[in-house]
Amino acid sequence: MKRMHLLGLGVALLLVGCNSESSSDEPKAIKTTEATKDPTPADFEKAEKALVKEDVKVGTGNETVENGDMVWVLYTGTLKEGGKEFDSNTAPEKDPFSFVVGQAAVIKGWDLGIVGMKKGGERKLTIPALLAYGSKGQDPIPPNADLNFDVKLLEIVKKGREAEYWKDMMKNGSGEPAKVGDTVTVHYTGTQLNGKKFDSSRDRNEPFSFKLGEGGVIKAWDAGLVGAKKGDRFMLHAPPEVAYGPGGRNPIPPNAFLLFDIEVLDIKRK
Repeated sequence: MKRMHLLGLGVALLLVGCNSESSSDEPKAIKTTEATKDPTPADFEKAEKALVKEDVKVGTGNETVENGDMVWVLYTGTLKEGGKEFDSNTAPEKDPFSFVVGQAAVIKGWDLGIVGMKKGGERKLTIPALLAYGSKGQDPIPPNADLNFDVKLLEIVKKGREAEYWKDMMKNGSGEPAKVGDTVTVHYTGTQLNGKKFDSSRDRNEPFSFKLGEGGVIKAWDAGLVGAKKGDRFMLHAPPEVAYGPGGRNPIPPNAFLLFDIEVLDIKRK
């Protein structure tokens, strides 16, 4: 595995959910002291102790998720009581979900529950309501609902390494390596981390040509194909900072981590 680095930083924040008081429409006769007061630090400490993290499958590699890392996940959320599913992105047409851990971009139960996972790992989270959507809930999640999430971790980008890309070689070519200024012709297939395809020159039977170093392609391509040889085939792993960033590009969503299966067909020297 070969890793390279380009300067830059790109993160996404998607604020979801908060805790609030019970509705003022609730009959006063059935209110309790606990239901009407703001949660205390002791309440949160108790909820954090009640958070259950069960590793169904431990991932691979030496890297584990820490605060500040960006992650991409597949998940299914169900109500603990009754087991009703309220959200999922596991269908093939869905996009992986990404967020930066520990920045309140998601419910607190996720910020705490994802820490320690490895790439490819699968974890079941049981999250108390106070670490989810609290006394208000969020449609279709009712107030004070404890939640279950089945989470699969697809990828981690460590804090400070947001602009790294890497290549996994599948076939080695031969000849003189490509340099900046050379015109490279390739076949490629681009997918997201869950295998969702967004583009393919192979499907169109139209090889793609571009000049290295002129900024006509994403950074991971412009830098990642320098040194490639005719006949090389590799998987290029491109985090958003060296791909389409927080803005995305239709049909690529914001902050998408992309995979490119690239085969070098020809290199024309400058």
